[in-house]
Amino acid sequence: MGTATIDRPFFSELQPASWRGVPFAVTGSTLKAGRRNVTHEYPYRDEVWGEDMARAGRRISLTGFLVQDAAYGGGDVIAQRAAMVGACETPDNNDGELVHPSLGRLTVALTDFECEERPERGRVFELRFSFLEGGAQQFPTLAIATQAQTGLSAVAAFAAAAQDFLNGFSALMTTPVVVGEIQRTAQNFVTEAQAITQRATSLVAMVATLRGEYGRFVGQFTAGITQSAPTIEALIGAGAQARESVAVCSAALLSAATVSDWFGMSSAAQSLVTAVQGANPDPHQAVQSLLALQNSVSAQARATAALAAANTLTTLLYRRNAVIALAQSTTGYALASFDDGEALRSTVSDALETEITSAGDAGDDATFTTLRALQIAVVQDLTTRGASLATMQTVNTPGPMPLIVLAQRLYQDVSRYDSLLQQANPVHPAFAPVSFRASPN
Repeated sequence: MGTATIDRPFFSELQPASWRGVPFAVTGSTLKAGRRNVTHEYPYRDEVWGEDMARAGRRISLTGFLVQDAAYGGGDVIAQRAAMVGACETPDNNDGELVHPSLGRLTVALTDFECEERPERGRVFELRFSFLEGGAQQFPTLAIATQAQTGLSAVAAFAAAAQDFLNGFSALMTTPVVVGEIQRTAQNFVTEAQAITQRATSLVAMVATLRGEYGRFVGQFTAGITQSAPTIEALIGAGAQARESVAVCSAALLSAATVSDWFGMSSAAQSLVTAVQGANPDPHQAVQSLLALQNSVSAQARATAALAAANTLTTLLYRRNAVIALAQSTTGYALASFDDGEALRSTVSDALETEITSAGDAGDDATFTTLRALQIAVVQDLTTRGASLATMQTVNTPGPMPLIVLAQRLYQDVSRYDSLLQQANPVHPAFAPVSFRASPN
């Protein structure tokens, strides 16, 4: 009759215990876990309120022993104790490694240790440990929410531009000729906005938001997109909705201009540039569209001072709204590198500087002040976000090489091929330029 074997799957999975590399035997373990709750008690109320303050630190208690010539390979028990005491007295930076029999490897901090020696037990030392789950050392920091600050500054700039526009028209005599000039200027702005929206909502421009990869000429700057379209049909619907939104805002602007509703014009102009911004499938394209919209309108010479004043006031309103939306769109722009951040900061700052100068020349103090604050917020945001990114460096090769070979040579990682393809932008991936700029790591 054969010998029966006992299946002990639990015990076979246990690991030999050690603290900072010093082994020991375990007789018992306790794990204390839960939530950190603060109890709030109030006068004349029977109930109390327990406020949850996140997960509590896990506390682990272990009891065990050291023994002479143990199966865990300890050797001399006196030497074992000396090694264990040394491990427990090592400066604790919350990075001690505990191998727990059932929990595995843990990073912990030792809070208490006892070693008990009894004459009747001879060559055995009893051990008691108390550990606290380790974590990274963190201190409170004062950090500015730079992207949120840009958004708040944009809101203030929109309001100031509208107020200065209203103040300008309050001193302007509105005759049918002047109203006609205002309508023509509004119509030009609306035409440009709709043309830009038409290009932005074409399937060629919007296909980048589809899930998946479609080559290096599609979706280069879509890292900031939070929601991608599932199908072509969804893209067609989104494009139609964006064009309709721009059309509605355009009609509101033309209607307000026709009846000399200056407040309605300023509100409609803000809604129109916001609709153009929202019509673009990714933040990078929004920047390019709004920059084009800002530059599409400029003050024109007219036959009379009244016509010239009307043309200038409406043109300034449109340009200011476009540049404010341009600055606002940078908050969703996913920077690819430090150099990308510098280029975007320069582009947007120069566009804002143009309108800041015109506001100063026109004596529009409110617009000047808020646009200057918006410029500071944009520069601070892009500088802060770009500072943590790699600076592009020039890569020189003796001759054209396949990009996949360069990915392995530069990064020892062929998965970097796609990003390198975007940075080098070769005529063909098998023949990279002999000189191009790429991320160093």
